[in-house]
Amino acid sequence: MSNSIPQNEAIQIAMKFCGYRERSKKEVEDKLKSKNFNLDTIKNCINRLIELDFLNNIRFSKSFSRGKNKYNRWGKNKIKFHLKNKGLTSEEISVGIESIEESVYLNVLEKNIELYNKKLKEPNKNKLIAHLISKGYEMDLIIRNIS
Repeated sequence: MSNSIPQNEAIQIAMKFCGYRERSKKEVEDKLKSKNFNLDTIKNCINRLIELDFLNNIRFSKSFSRGKNKYNRWGKNKIKFHLKNKGLTSEEISVGIESIEESVYLNVLEKNIELYNKKLKEPNKNKLIAHLISKGYEMDLIIRNIS
């Protein structure tokens, strides 16, 4: 009986944490660790959330990828890096990256180029390239779109 109290508490905390936005399994695990739950409780909680479809790394990957591209104007390389840090597998990351529509991706790249060029007093191709690389865009795509 006493074992179910921390379990229920962990599930409550995790569900609230997942209620704001999609989360990765690792984010939920880290959150519960920070609340000092033991590893068994954390594992059971995560399994329960997956059963309830509250937690889904594929759904998280898609949501994160499209959101970071659209709202933060990140390229695929930067998105991949952040998804890897959130504990996703290569397959989960690929599904997320592939969920970004190509036309949307190219429009966001164009917007990045336009906004950055507005900021500069005089056009500087090297600075623009460096900026786009830091945003996570692929070099061949950058070259094709600024020439």
